[in-house]
Amino acid sequence: MKRAFFLAILALLALPSNAGAQQLVTVRVAAAPLDTLGNVYYALDLGYFKDAGIDIEFIAGQNAAAAVAALAGGSADVAGGAVTSLAAAYSQGIPLTLIAAGGMNTDASRDNIIAVKADSPIAKAADLNGKTIGIAGLKTMQQVAAMSWVDHHGGDSKTLKFVEIPFPQMCSALDGGRIDAITPVEPVPSSCGKSLKVLGNVLDGVAPRFIAIAYAARNDWLKDNPQLAQRFVAALVKAAVWGNSHPAESADILVRYSKLDPAVAKAMQRSIYATTLTANLVQPVIDASYKYGTLGKTFPAAQFIWNGK
Repeated sequence: MKRAFFLAILALLALPSNAGAQQLVTVRVAAAPLDTLGNVYYALDLGYFKDAGIDIEFIAGQNAAAAVAALAGGSADVAGGAVTSLAAAYSQGIPLTLIAAGGMNTDASRDNIIAVKADSPIAKAADLNGKTIGIAGLKTMQQVAAMSWVDHHGGDSKTLKFVEIPFPQMCSALDGGRIDAITPVEPVPSSCGKSLKVLGNVLDGVAPRFIAIAYAARNDWLKDNPQLAQRFVAALVKAAVWGNSHPAESADILVRYSKLDPAVAKAMQRSIYATTLTANLVQPVIDASYKYGTLGKTFPAAQFIWNGK
């Protein structure tokens, strides 16, 4: 599927130098202002979309479920969110296709963790057997990741209990003893300070490398706007490359859109953005989601990824 990205880059390079002065075409995007979806905000702030003849209209929504709903309802052209949520929507017949990547898991990733209280006796995966874990949403990537991590590191995911807790409330719920562990994403861990003991990268039980966050578009929009979609993807890829090499500058942009505390944004572990969207980097999420019951059926990732036409 690298061909789609090459076509997108060529589309961006082929734009006339005065593209920004031309009438911009609006693309409606449902994507929460999160670090894992930061490349869409960097592309806007740095003028990459404007250079591509695109104006961005953000649709309100703070999670993947809201983004998918906006896409399915026709109020958004593109939605960003966890591949687990996008794959579930696809498997349920919602006509959408992955077009670009957001944050990914690598050996160096530390922005998605599984953690306990600093003074907790829990020190390894097996210690979590029978325990309650706070996650932001049931049957989401967080649940899949937590179950995968526990099994991968010697515990038994079948014994786990899960409670849905919004990210901002995770640390207080843990401190209050309502739950035994949490799976926060940045900036929550950095906001919790020294009250946490990190057990590990909660995503590494799924696979050493995979795309966790992606952007999907409605199939009818892709059919009607293939060149526009190519330019949109090219701008995202360019922003991903920039974001990976400019953590300080990208943190400043993230602060403006997410209202994060600047000190937290500077200190937190940052997302690593995928610059190619390939089936081998998406398939682990589909397989793990099916294995742990958040996806009703499995399917080849290749049929879920846009071919650039």
